[in-house]
Amino acid sequence: MIVYTPIDIPLRVPDHALLVDYIENNYITNLQSTYGYTSLLAGIASRTPVDDWRNANHVFSDSSYEQTDNPVLYFPPRVISLFPELIKLLYKLPYKQVLGAALSLHTKYLAPHDDDTDTNNPSSPERYNILLSPHYGQDSFFICKEVDGPRDYPTILKDYPIYAFNNKDIYHGADPVLDHRVIMICSGIIDEEKHRALIARSVEKFKDYVIQY
Repeated sequence: MIVYTPIDIPLRVPDHALLVDYIENNYITNLQSTYGYTSLLAGIASRTPVDDWRNANHVFSDSSYEQTDNPVLYFPPRVISLFPELIKLLYKLPYKQVLGAALSLHTKYLAPHDDDTDTNNPSSPERYNILLSPHYGQDSFFICKEVDGPRDYPTILKDYPIYAFNNKDIYHGADPVLDHRVIMICSGIIDEEKHRALIARSVEKFKDYVIQY
């Protein structure tokens, strides 16, 4: 089973300092007390309107995880003008519907966990993330078969910083903490046909970096 591959979509990453500044000034203030997430997270897209982008209960409402026939996405003020590359990318990824996206600033050790949100059981690897800081080739993001098992540190490529990993059968986390490491976290309902085609193309192109369990 393929559990990790870089994705064959090139991306011009936004300015790192701009990303860090945005997160530090717009992160969700009650995320740790609500969900236990210890790093800084700033929502940048949602399939439902959000009244308060700094309140976890508004950003992660129950309705935001429901699939609908409405393809419209909602964004915080200035996000489209600040990060147009990231907004365009959301529409390139193989989703029937994007549920949400957020910028995460790595500040503390992230223990092995899984957090699957697509109940349609898409084929592995089904979770799409993007490394947005200059930490390519540095160990931090890891995957493992068991919570306490050996860790594999995938290679994330500078020119192709989008990657897909298995989010339902294995575990992932982040350790060690790297200074101002930023990722974009995506959530959505996978379009299986488009997803399979993209993964197959990516695995063929980046076979030296693919991880299988």
